[in-house]
Amino acid sequence: MSQVCVECVKDKNIKKLIIKNGSKNTCTLCEEEHLSIDFEDRDFFSLVKAVLRFNFSEWEYNRHWGGDGLECLFYGEDNVFFEQERALSEDIYEELVLSITEGPVYEDYDKGISIFAGYGPDGMQNMLLESIKSSSDISLVKLANRLKSENYFKVEKELLKILAKFADVAKISLEKGATFYRARVGISDKKRSLGGGFETEYHFTPYTESAIGSPPPLMASAGRINRPGVAFFYCATDKYTAVSEVRPHPGDQVSIGKFALSNKAKIFNLSESQLLHFYSSDESLDTYIPLNTLSNFMNKVIPPSERQQYSFTQLIADCIRQMGFDGIMFNSTVGNGENIVLFDPSIVSYTNEDSEVVEVEQVKYTLETLKLISDDEIYS
Repeated sequence: MSQVCVECVKDKNIKKLIIKNGSKNTCTLCEEEHLSIDFEDRDFFSLVKAVLRFNFSEWEYNRHWGGDGLECLFYGEDNVFFEQERALSEDIYEELVLSITEGPVYEDYDKGISIFAGYGPDGMQNMLLESIKSSSDISLVKLANRLKSENYFKVEKELLKILAKFADVAKISLEKGATFYRARVGISDKKRSLGGGFETEYHFTPYTESAIGSPPPLMASAGRINRPGVAFFYCATDKYTAVSEVRPHPGDQVSIGKFALSNKAKIFNLSESQLLHFYSSDESLDTYIPLNTLSNFMNKVIPPSERQQYSFTQLIADCIRQMGFDGIMFNSTVGNGENIVLFDPSIVSYTNEDSEVVEVEQVKYTLETLKLISDDEIYS
């Protein structure tokens, strides 16, 4: 019986499944005893196909359409399934990977997950499958576009209906005492040390208490989550992310403060994949697309020059607040952690722990070349 352990898989959803359904066994890959699952387990098989469908479009692996073949998705540094340092030997690769790629690839819509689009009754090729992560729910896109010509309260009810479907799946609880970080460019004070020697040493005092907390409503400008004049509490799960979110320049001195929850908080989590709730069939994968689209909207990089795009994420937050949530969590676009926005700033309090001043040494940019418009092409 072939086994794969929680240490050898990379995808977080697969890890969660092994933790939930696995048992202590010797892993076929690393030959160590860990929490493991049978590689031919039906749930494991379905989830692996769901992870494949989430991350890859069919043209990336369908050889008939220029793809490299399914087998290539499970090997190499870019694979999303196995940890690279636990590389598969050729024998194990054939035993484990081929058991997936040579399994059922066409399933009934409501009973399993297909990894090839196949052909219709007329013998014509169906439209190739698009990755879930790159798919967008049309109804949500239309709602977002309506905000260009309609007031937000005109589309609020429709968005609430969509969000309500995922309230239980996306709900997480943050316990009283949970801590988070905020940052602010600048310092409260700077003093020269009176110590001897030729080198001058400065000591810095960071912003603290309300000076590093959320601004009063009248001072609150529009943000990803809040409308102008609405004061929400933005914070991050780690210091680096908190500093990155204030977009400092090289040479800036940045104050960091730590805050703790005064009460338990119910959070709508859009920071991670919820695929584990939707991997039973193609039908369930399709019901997952709206939730993933909401996450994409919330986690999208938006330059300051295009902040009008915040209108839809602000509406998402408004609806989540109306549903009784205390806040929303989403991925940082500039740090490695998560952002948390609490709708009521009074449920957090400043702590005297970990406050400090840091100086930004450098800011790194990652560039992506975009396609240019050529003179011989016509665009609408």
